[in-house]
Amino acid sequence: MRDTLVRDRGHLPGLDGLRGVAILLVLGQHAPTRPLIDGFVGVTVFFCLSGFLITTLLVGELQTGRLDVRAFYRRRVARLGPALVTVVVATVVVLLVDRRDLGAGQVFAPAGAALSYSTSLFDWSGHAFATKDYLNYTWSLSVEEQFYLLWPFALLWGYRRNPRLFAALTLGFVAITLVLDLTLGLSRAVKYDPHEYFGTDTNALPILVGSLLAIVLLNGWLSRAMRELAPGALVAVALLPALAHRNDTYRPSLVIVAGTLLTLVALIGVVSQPRAAAGVFLASGPMRWLGERSYSIYLWNVLARIAVLHVLGHSLIGDVVWVAMFIVLAQASYHYVERPLRARLRGSRPLEGDGSRRTARPTGQLVTMPLGSATFGRAPFFLR
Repeated sequence: MRDTLVRDRGHLPGLDGLRGVAILLVLGQHAPTRPLIDGFVGVTVFFCLSGFLITTLLVGELQTGRLDVRAFYRRRVARLGPALVTVVVATVVVLLVDRRDLGAGQVFAPAGAALSYSTSLFDWSGHAFATKDYLNYTWSLSVEEQFYLLWPFALLWGYRRNPRLFAALTLGFVAITLVLDLTLGLSRAVKYDPHEYFGTDTNALPILVGSLLAIVLLNGWLSRAMRELAPGALVAVALLPALAHRNDTYRPSLVIVAGTLLTLVALIGVVSQPRAAAGVFLASGPMRWLGERSYSIYLWNVLARIAVLHVLGHSLIGDVVWVAMFIVLAQASYHYVERPLRARLRGSRPLEGDGSRRTARPTGQLVTMPLGSATFGRAPFFLR
């Protein structure tokens, strides 16, 4: 009987579920009543997943000799561009209508930063847009895209020549970013500042760790150690919300370190033991549904929050209305903007049925992961 936990083209639905956990952490902070003080750790989960999945696909293509960098960027644009442009345009319209006290430059500058993936650079430098509440969440998208401007070329130059040496160099960069984050987090002389929260260097740790994990798994290294860590996956997922509470000792860089470690354990568990408790929970219908729409929800929930706060304030009824609003907006964006335009930009036709795993025709063979039955198809590039 076909394994229900490992779907078409080897896709692991538990990875979608892990994205669902990440977006729930972010939403916990964005909700009008703010049940979680800081959902920043959810972004760390997204970063680690992104590094893992993108590197899995790129290295898989390298191993078959078919890595096309231009196609990589075309797929990134197809995956991220349509929804981002739509929500930025909608936000600009809202600002022009509702915030007439703002000049055109104050409206279009943050929109330009969002579309050019440079929001994090403004935040990092301490520059605050007058409309930061509307588009500042795009800082995380800019951190990712800055990394992926370089990563395919690094793989082409280094991994193809010597995978072990490249893995060792990546481990070295992991160590550097780990020391940086720990230094910022543990030094009493360093105050909480935008650099800790928004810096590309401080947030490089989870992306690099996810990328290194993909390289290790694809080459079958450290398989025994991975299997020993796998049983801790469910505990790791359960501990993530504990990092979403801010107090006088809160340090974003330490949250990055702890969140990266927990996400690493969760990833290992989902990939190596998809039928274990963590894999089954994350592969459940609600978690997959959230994960598949996590990008749309991430983009639209902020605009919905601003509208709800304007009318209902910080109230429980506001939470309910807010959830309904962003679900409707995200679902509409997902089905009527993202999937059709993604398919058109990729030169394929969207298939019938729900779930982004069916968006386009498969484009290659399976890349088999050495641990257990976990496999990844090269086609579902939409997994960030």
